Amino acid sequence: MPSAEEILTAAWRIWPAWLLIVVGGWLCVRALRVRRSLSPGMRDPHRALVVARGFRIGIAGLCLIGWAVGWLLSVGWVVVVALIILGEEMLETSTMIAALRDGVARARTASG
Repeated sequence: MPSAEEILTAAWRIWPAWLLIVVGGWLCVRALRVRRSLSPGMRDPHRALVVARGFRIGIAGLCLIGWAVGWLLSVGWVVVVALIILGEEMLETSTMIAALRDGVARARTASG
């Protein structure tokens, strides 16, 4: 099994790192599209739910790009920081989205 140092400096790292950059960029574009899809008539908590989902997608894309850049430049601490931020933000936004989803369901029940 290769060590972390061997993976960080492997000659073949260029292709998967560029794939991470492409996927990360696509996720960032998708997050911007989610944000632009908000209609002016959309109200809370549904609007907040859409914003939170877009934020989660955007953060995931930026973290993938950070991971790939750290891997390409063989800077281990950048890879570690990108993965820590990714994990923390996914946990935080998932909790927030679950609460907002509950709020949307309660709003529908109250109005309908």
